[in-house]
Amino acid sequence: MIEIKCAAVIAGVSSRGNKIMIKVLNQKWSKYYLFVLIVIILSVFLRFFLLSKQSLWFDEGLTLSLTDASTFQESIANVRTVKNSDRFQPLYFIVLYFWRQMFGESEFALRSLSAILGIGSTIAIYFTALRIYGKKHALWSLVIITFSSFCVYYSQEARIYALAIFISSLQLYFFSAALVKNEDNRGLSIWLFSIFTAIGVFTNINFCFSTVALCLSHIAIYRNLRQWLQWWIPAAFLSLPPVLYYLTLPGATEPDSIEVSRLGLPVIQNMIFVLYGILVGTTYGPSTEQLRGDDKVQVVVHYWPHILLLVIVSTVLFLALVKVLFKHKKNNREQHPDYFFASVFVMAFLLGLLLAIVTKFNWVPRHSYYLSLLLAILIPSVLSQRTSISSKRYGVSQFGQIAVISLIFVNIYSIFNYYFNDRYRKDDYRSAIQYIIKNRSSSTKSVVLFGNLRLFRYYGDPLTVNAQKLGNQLRKRITDEKFAEKIENLTNRADTVLMVINREHLFPKGLMEKQMSDLYNLDSKVNFSYFTIYRFHKKIN
Repeated sequence: MIEIKCAAVIAGVSSRGNKIMIKVLNQKWSKYYLFVLIVIILSVFLRFFLLSKQSLWFDEGLTLSLTDASTFQESIANVRTVKNSDRFQPLYFIVLYFWRQMFGESEFALRSLSAILGIGSTIAIYFTALRIYGKKHALWSLVIITFSSFCVYYSQEARIYALAIFISSLQLYFFSAALVKNEDNRGLSIWLFSIFTAIGVFTNINFCFSTVALCLSHIAIYRNLRQWLQWWIPAAFLSLPPVLYYLTLPGATEPDSIEVSRLGLPVIQNMIFVLYGILVGTTYGPSTEQLRGDDKVQVVVHYWPHILLLVIVSTVLFLALVKVLFKHKKNNREQHPDYFFASVFVMAFLLGLLLAIVTKFNWVPRHSYYLSLLLAILIPSVLSQRTSISSKRYGVSQFGQIAVISLIFVNIYSIFNYYFNDRYRKDDYRSAIQYIIKNRSSSTKSVVLFGNLRLFRYYGDPLTVNAQKLGNQLRKRITDEKFAEKIENLTNRADTVLMVINREHLFPKGLMEKQMSDLYNLDSKVNFSYFTIYRFHKKIN
């Protein structure tokens, strides 16, 4: 009898213990997913906050021009025949064409597509990390990409990069099934991965380089030829149509005929700038406008605390990741996902560098957008290194954890600069055109020497004359011996001329005053972000 009572008491205690354990686990899960939800809400907020504060800039004007179409067929024709590299990234302009039909062409409407895609990328990266690494790692990946200044920046721009990042994130998500053992519905994942790989190739030609890095790393790290063929034969087959599309484009076999910014800096500077931009965005240290001046060395020195902090954080993160990889090697885990993502990152970076060297185009962070996703997945591995609580000595692992937190706060600082610091503003067409409209009269005409005429019309100025009528080549246009005389004819001999220049750094310093001095006196000069407006008054004979 006593034994029966004891057994009953033990069973009751065990039952209560199980209930308490389940309750504790439920509370932990609830807190975890509440935090995930809060971070996603922050992601939404950051990507929509002040979305239309800044003016559309030069490249967004190109987007407007390419999506100005009355029919879908006309939209396709616009993209195929454009002279710059946008012909090799057609999908975004096709999608935006339909987006404009539904939501209009306000600054908010144009950029909201990118904002939504940016939010989608954060969610896709979270689920990718969750599938491969687990909850803790996934949460840190979500936090890193949510507060990535680089990702926030391009989620607020009416250009192709938010779409390219989104498609890349979906490609990584579906491919992650290859990195997990006993994954259900792997066949479905293979085909979805192949479909989004083909869509990605049609989105942006640089997507091919990240995909090649993914392909080579897959076979190099996992060394399973059968599995590799299962994943990559369908992807290669479905990618043939976009590849053939590119080969049929005008100038596809003549890269020099495509208008791109050619390499103006040593390759090593481009490499550093790409890594810098991916890590903390381009609004952390000196602005790109400051770096175009003759005093750029002094500007960089002025920002030495920012640069030193970034160098320290980057170095510690690198050393901590190397330690993580060596630890996997020591434990004979040579096929750990960390090796795979590190391999993809290195190969993708080197392929981007090779492209820059061969084509001599200006390699900037946005051309290697996929690196931001790889870092968001890879960096939380630093936090997985357990350290001894009783240890009084700080090693690479402890400093690595501090570096991860520091990187997040540095990105928050960079995002703050992007929102509120006018030094980092893009081309301010809105303010420049408002000034022109206000100061134009019957005796005052405006001429744009270099700029996007589509944005002049967008902001309500159809009257400014395009100086491209003087000649297609920019250098020849302004260095013409009869430049002032031609400007006089363009403006119907107006007494006062407003000469408008977007990106004056393209011209030798003082050239404008010199060329106009034959017939005009300089009255004043007004500057807006990336804009200079000269006011010339005709000389009295």
